[in-house]
Amino acid sequence: GGLTDQIMKNSNLITDHQYERIASLSKYTADELFGKNHDIKFHFKPDVITNCSKAGDCGFILRVTAASGKQDDSFNIQLVIDPDLYPEDIHFYEEVLSMMGNCHLSFDVAVATSSTYYKDMPVTWYGKPCRDGTNKYWCWGAHWFYWEGEGQPPPGNKYKTGRRYGANAKIRLVVYFYS
Repeated sequence: GGLTDQIMKNSNLITDHQYERIASLSKYTADELFGKNHDIKFHFKPDVITNCSKAGDCGFILRVTAASGKQDDSFNIQLVIDPDLYPEDIHFYEEVLSMMGNCHLSFDVAVATSSTYYKDMPVTWYGKPCRDGTNKYWCWGAHWFYWEGEGQPPPGNKYKTGRRYGANAKIRLVVYFYS
C-alpha cells in the first residue's frame, strides 16, 4: 500500500513490463561513435520468431553516418533493413520493423578510470550530437565529452548543467522499444 507500490502499479511511470532494452555489442569513444561512419550491431530475437534456423545470431544493425563538423545535420542513425547488407554473423527479421516504430535511444557510459556504467542516459529528444569549433568537445544535448582538462561545455550550448565525461569514456548505445 505505500508510495512504491503505487508507482510500481502505474504503467505510465514504470516501463519494465512494456519496453525491451537492447544494448549494442560494442563500446565506443565519442570520436568513434560520432565522428566515423560505422555499423552498430545488436543481438535480439523477436518473440514472434519461435524457430530460427538461420546461421549466426538474430539481431539488427544501426548504421551511423558521422557528424562532419560543428552544428551540422550530417549525423544520422538508421536501421539497416536490407538483408543483403548484413554480415554472416547476424541476420535481420522484418518483424523488427514494426517494433522499431516506437523506440528511443539511450546510452550507457563508462568513464576511463572505472568499469562502472552510468546507465540509460536518454538522447532521443536531444537532436543530433555536435562538435564545437575548437574540436575539444562532443555534445549530445546535456551530455558533454571533452578532452582532459577541458571541463566546461562549449560556448552557446543551451544546457547549462549536464553530464561531463572525458573524451576516452566508453559509450554503449542502447535501444528501447515497445514490445
